Amino acid sequence: ALLGILCTGLVPKLDAQEQDSADLIILIDGSQNVGAADFPDVRDFVLRIIEGLDIGRDTVRVALALYNSYPEIKFYLNSYDSKSSVLDAVKGLTYSGGDDSNLGAALEEVAQSLLSQSAGGRADEGVPQMLLVISAGPSSDDTGAGDRALKRAGVITFGMAIGNTASADLEMVASDKSFVQVAPDFRAVSNMGDQLLPYLNGVVQRTIVVQTEFTELAVGRRDIIFLIDSTMGSILVNTAREFIKRFVETMPIGPNQVQVGVAQFSDTPKIEMELNSHGSRDSLVAALGQIKPKPGQYVNIGTALDFVRVNMLRTEKGSRIHQGIPQIVLLLTGKKSNDRVEQPARALHRMGVLTMAVGVKAADGEELRQIAFSENVAFLPRDLRLILRNPLQRQMVDALSTLAGTVVTETPTAPADVEITTVETQKVVRDFVFLVDGSNYIGSTNWPYVRDYMINLVNQLDVRPERAQIGLVQFAQDPKIEFYLNRYNNRQDVVNKISQLRLTGGSVLNTGAAMRHALSKMFVSSAGSRRRQGVPQVLVLITGGPSQDEIKTIADQLALAGVLTFTVSSGQAEESLLKTVAFVPDLAYHDSSFSNIPAMAELMMPQLITVVGDVDTINGTERDVAFLIDGTDNVRADFAYIQDFIIKVIEPLDIGIDRVRVSVVQHSETPFPSFYLNTYQTKDEVITAVNSMKPTGGRSLNTGSALRFMKDTILSPQYGSRAAQNVPQFLIVLTGGRSRDSVKEPAGALKTEGVVPFGVGVRDADPKQIRAISHNPSFAFNVREFSELSTNNVIMLREIWLD
Repeated sequence: ALLGILCTGLVPKLDAQEQDSADLIILIDGSQNVGAADFPDVRDFVLRIIEGLDIGRDTVRVALALYNSYPEIKFYLNSYDSKSSVLDAVKGLTYSGGDDSNLGAALEEVAQSLLSQSAGGRADEGVPQMLLVISAGPSSDDTGAGDRALKRAGVITFGMAIGNTASADLEMVASDKSFVQVAPDFRAVSNMGDQLLPYLNGVVQRTIVVQTEFTELAVGRRDIIFLIDSTMGSILVNTAREFIKRFVETMPIGPNQVQVGVAQFSDTPKIEMELNSHGSRDSLVAALGQIKPKPGQYVNIGTALDFVRVNMLRTEKGSRIHQGIPQIVLLLTGKKSNDRVEQPARALHRMGVLTMAVGVKAADGEELRQIAFSENVAFLPRDLRLILRNPLQRQMVDALSTLAGTVVTETPTAPADVEITTVETQKVVRDFVFLVDGSNYIGSTNWPYVRDYMINLVNQLDVRPERAQIGLVQFAQDPKIEFYLNRYNNRQDVVNKISQLRLTGGSVLNTGAAMRHALSKMFVSSAGSRRRQGVPQVLVLITGGPSQDEIKTIADQLALAGVLTFTVSSGQAEESLLKTVAFVPDLAYHDSSFSNIPAMAELMMPQLITVVGDVDTINGTERDVAFLIDGTDNVRADFAYIQDFIIKVIEPLDIGIDRVRVSVVQHSETPFPSFYLNTYQTKDEVITAVNSMKPTGGRSLNTGSALRFMKDTILSPQYGSRAAQNVPQFLIVLTGGRSRDSVKEPAGALKTEGVVPFGVGVRDADPKQIRAISHNPSFAFNVREFSELSTNNVIMLREIWLD
């Protein structure tokens, strides 16, 4: 911000003896704004300027660069020591040409490359730093970052505008508007040197003093974590580090302002700095210089995302997520992940974390879009070094400094057109007991993964006496109760206790005895169990080794007592045996690697909070379930998969006129009802009707108008809707292409009426439209092919039965 220009004579004498010193950078527009025919006039103007200065090693030093799409340095401040050599270099300049005139990138290059001591700059000696920009047209990119960098460095900027279109940009970057001269055309420019020279020499002689104070961006409080692929190599890791450094230099860094954390990862992640490691900009920038790349053959992005969520987004590590401060994670990678990213990314999104992703080289674009909370913040530049140049740098800085998220604790309320994410703690009433293997089969190496799994699960629950209660037993040879169900009445206390747990150790593993102990000591009223009040009881057995006692009998006793047993296992645990221990085999989860265990919490959550007693049929619940499916010619070959999808979703339902009603509507340009909510009264009738459907045909989709039809017609009392009787209304929208009309308004109208929509996008469907249709991002599904639909209907089905 310009504080003042103190002028004690704007027309100094040009006697060399009275001159002092200055470093002058001349930056010339070499794009088509100037053109080959008019470039000599610009060159003559520069020669006129140099002639009027006392050039020398100890007086005025000159550097020069041309710019178009990219800046091109012609010579540095220490390249020439005499006026004659500088004049000769300028006389040799030729027109470079180019469509773009990226002044912003050129200003950044000046700040980065031409002012340093190694390039001949003498700012450290108190020598004034000057920049003269000569332009004949508007900049093709944003000049903000370069302008701020120059002002921060105390550079005094002048402008020579040729024609009227260049003056606006030059007035923005100049130290003062009076420092910009305007020539009406190229013929007049060569004579403008005499008007600028008094200003330049005024700075040289100290008769013009410009005091500058850089004002950092006005940015609200936020916690930002940069997650860097350490296998990208030194050049790209250094590029990432430089980007962070430049970003930090524009931010109000501090414990009550912007906090920055950094982690690197390859197959395993490592924290470089916590969010609360550095409370000032200087210490943070110094620490960035210590980050070094590490070799590696592959990367586990999913593991790294889980690591950040569990280990860095914590109160004691500086995260202010519980204060509602925006939490942002920016991933920079050069490879496709060796592990799955969907669940770890989704877990971050559910917490309200705003994820951004930048990928180069072998990075997978679809994977990055899954990671990013919005497609607008998934970047795939051809070269990572472009993040140091506008407009990409500006896009990323704007996102990092302006994105905001909303955290809610009961239900998501964000409208479909607002690009935010929410964390939804489930409104479930259950008693959960963790039965955790603390033996050497887990060991200290794998114990953090087990602990993180439990924390991930707890973080998705609304923990309090009238909702979810948590208890924990650790076991090896003998069981040890860590805390009862009624010990803690909020989520944070449970998480803190789990974080402090230490492995008991031991080579003997008596899983059966531990299960018996849990049944007799934990699922009882004195320990806080609400089994007698009809509250579902859940046991989550986590183990890494084979049991050395009999467990099947006690597993049956738990089931008879109404306890739903889930198993989570890895290592040497017997997967086949644990399937008989779980309430049903589908509730036994096993992975060959302990590092994948934390992500299971998200995968298991729908079953953990919905499964009750007999899981084969969901009885006694009134619901209206409508399907809106793609009926165009594009899906004709895959229509059987759509039919199969519908049947698999409705098979567990207790269909009847007084229980669950089902309707199916096809749509293309217009909607076409296959049957209404009150058409059929039995499951067999509905399944027969679905199997007999044929695609209606059509060339394109108008999903927006079809959604209006669903609201006004299908989900109306005349056609069987029981919304007026407070019967839950569910809509499942399945499309294989992009809608030609807008889906946002009709989807919003449905949600306003209390309908809960799910979106399923296949093949060419637009993910953004699918999210706009859906009740919230967790209710939106995307698969590549229709043959993959069945992998999603189970999760969707479980979500439907949430109250």
